[in-house]
Amino acid sequence: MDRVYNDSKIEPDVRDVLAALAIPGIVIGFDEFVHFANDAAKAIFGESIEDRHYITVMRDPEISDAIETVINNLSAKTARWAANLANVDVVFDVHIAPIGSQFLLATFQDTTQIEKSKQLRRDFVSNVSHELKTPLTSIIGFLETMRTSAKSDYKAQERFLSIMGEEANRMNRLVNDLMSLNRVESEERSKPTTKIELIKLINDTIEIFDPACKKNKNSIAFEKDLKSINISADRDQMQQVISNLIENALKYGGPGKEVKLALSMPSYQPLLRKNGLLFSVVDQGPGIPDEHIPRLTERFYRVDDHRSRQVGGTGLGLSIVKHIIHRHRGRLRIKSEIGKGTVVSVLLPTDE
Repeated sequence: MDRVYNDSKIEPDVRDVLAALAIPGIVIGFDEFVHFANDAAKAIFGESIEDRHYITVMRDPEISDAIETVINNLSAKTARWAANLANVDVVFDVHIAPIGSQFLLATFQDTTQIEKSKQLRRDFVSNVSHELKTPLTSIIGFLETMRTSAKSDYKAQERFLSIMGEEANRMNRLVNDLMSLNRVESEERSKPTTKIELIKLINDTIEIFDPACKKNKNSIAFEKDLKSINISADRDQMQQVISNLIENALKYGGPGKEVKLALSMPSYQPLLRKNGLLFSVVDQGPGIPDEHIPRLTERFYRVDDHRSRQVGGTGLGLSIVKHIIHRHRGRLRIKSEIGKGTVVSVLLPTDE
């Protein structure tokens, strides 16, 4: 198709307007060729975008329909464009509006993060619903059985009540973790200023697990390079971090195994770009495949869903830990080796 418009008269004004846009923008003539594009648009579509038919630039039916509608009706139109750029999935809201009777302007607003946030919310609601529905279905089923076929079977009723109690406790743990996660996220921007003595807090937390260790023949060893250290931290939240990491190490390390805790002397930490200390929890479990490690702090993500439910996991523990560590301006690192175990390390800034 030949170009039929003389754009030399408007070129300076159009280019100035496009250059001033903070988002990608292109001008398409009613001859359906791209006449002008700003640098942001060229970064997406390539330097040679101009003087090409728009279909060769954006092969998308929804965009094509929107452009045709604007040309025919001279009224603005908005379309959604999903694409893969440099192996990254992106989403744009494309606003297309006529400029006079010969051109139209298409601008591209990147809504990728908004779409991801919406998807996260949908996934969160779906996961919570699933996590609550499973134990509720079990409880309702046992109640129905107790009312009917097991109405006079007291041994069966006792067994069912025990299972129902476990399922109720599971729901209670989930609700508590959800409330904790919500509270931590709401406070994440406010850095704690209260001073706490970390070593005493670690020792106090270890004592909480004495009954569980005796029951499963586990042990907890705490190695430290210093006698005491004061840091700025929320005591309850920091205890929750320590408790969650120890609990995970005991659950997934297995019975009869030792869990090792280590706390280093404060030193310069490149990841923090300042002085900090390193607290590590090491288990002797089966290890975690590399492909799972980046996702371990996602809400409800489980490497082994069945095993996690067996040991009472809600799938929120490490997500809570991550947000607490971020609030304390620290870093969380996880390393694992199949057949040897997992090391979860927390870097915390010190005031030194």
